Amino acid sequence: MDSTKRTRRCLAAACALGLIMLMAPAVGTAQNLGGTGHRIEGDFKFMPIPYINYSRSVGFQLGGLPMAMFNPVKNDTISPSSVAGLFGMYTSNDTWMVMGFGRTHLDEDNWRMTMAGGTGSVNFQFFMDSPVNSWIPYNTEMDMFFVQGQRRTYKRLYVGLSYVYLNFKTTLEPIPDDAFLATLNGVGFDLALDHRSSVFYPRAGFESTIQYFTFPSAFGNESESDKIEFDWNHFHGLRDDRDVLAGRFFAGLGIGDLTFNQQFIVGRRADIRGYTQGEYRGNYLLALQGEYRWNFHPRIGAVGFAGVATVFESINPDYDGKLLPGIGCGFRYTMDTETNMNVGMDIAAGDGDWGIYFRIGEAF
Repeated sequence: MDSTKRTRRCLAAACALGLIMLMAPAVGTAQNLGGTGHRIEGDFKFMPIPYINYSRSVGFQLGGLPMAMFNPVKNDTISPSSVAGLFGMYTSNDTWMVMGFGRTHLDEDNWRMTMAGGTGSVNFQFFMDSPVNSWIPYNTEMDMFFVQGQRRTYKRLYVGLSYVYLNFKTTLEPIPDDAFLATLNGVGFDLALDHRSSVFYPRAGFESTIQYFTFPSAFGNESESDKIEFDWNHFHGLRDDRDVLAGRFFAGLGIGDLTFNQQFIVGRRADIRGYTQGEYRGNYLLALQGEYRWNFHPRIGAVGFAGVATVFESINPDYDGKLLPGIGCGFRYTMDTETNMNVGMDIAAGDGDWGIYFRIGEAF
């Protein structure tokens, strides 16, 4: 592959990454509703949630996230309530997306199924270093699909299998008639140990997951690569379990010929808040953070958090091993008292960066 094609490929992947980051509120809602926990009363509950946010990358965002919580099997009183919903948004720079998501618990929580899929178009920019040394605007249209199934094998240990599909078309503003097409197909295997006290708002216990994801050439990928991710989330109740002290450790390892969008990025997902521009990325990432969740009212609360992250094998060698601190605070409102489902907003500052985050549930 010559340098021009490689550059276009990296730019396309960068934009696809931006779209995935914008989809995070919906995808994260589907993926993070695991563990033991509460059920709603009755069979069905609808929660229309407005979505208002701001990003330094795409500007003001307006949309909605209507969700439904339900109990698919009436006589199964052990499984947590399942969730399904839609996510749609439009931004001030003409970025848009629509997607659906769901998480189902069956057979007394012995089976868990997660699914998400959608389409969208994102207008973004990417800083190209030497010899260009400037920001390059571009547009990416993307379709995505994710499915995961998990089976409990021993006590609270789950074994899972997942599949992800990404198809995107990228057009650079300087050459609008020349589009780059790419497709990624990956399969993942995971082990999850889930001892959280609640689905939506754990006040005690821990959750640990190790996942291996592979993108083989046999699935139509241009290059072969593998990723290994490990995380540990711990929760401790304070003030008679009204407040929560939470901690998280994450380690990511990339193996093989990773494309640009497969790299680990500081600020993507929950590791770590305060970085929104995607400047710090590499083939390896370590992150550690803590959060205090202060519930001073039955339906209103606040959070304060701080942490540090670092990357290795970065596209910029000067960033390898650089400590990247982040600190911030936010507010929470309990939408549903039966499950303690929260929504809220966080603001965080990093090293030369900052961000605002709309939350459904907690960061971890």
